[in-house]
Amino acid sequence: MRGYVLADLKVGAETEFFNALGSVPQLLHVYHLFDQFDNLFDRYEYLLELEGGSAEDLGEVMRTHIRHLPGVERTAMFIAKDLGKFPPMDRNRRAEPVQRQS
Repeated sequence: MRGYVLADLKVGAETEFFNALGSVPQLLHVYHLFDQFDNLFDRYEYLLELEGGSAEDLGEVMRTHIRHLPGVERTAMFIAKDLGKFPPMDRNRRAEPVQRQS
């Protein structure tokens, strides 16, 4: 099961944060998120991709590990749960235009 944690960091805490990420064995990938307002708000956001046995396991990792990493000010977790009920997306198929009724 995959989970994603959005972590907001204090400015200047990136080195300590990345050094401490090695203590999280469930971590698969780290993505830096940025937009045109990064300099305006002085914040750095990272998306951490985790893998665990259950939603509860992933929540525990976030509560006991991610939130306590140096520099983390705020977190939000998203868990990819029960995705098997959705059919895979066919990227070659074009969506049909919606016909508006008059």
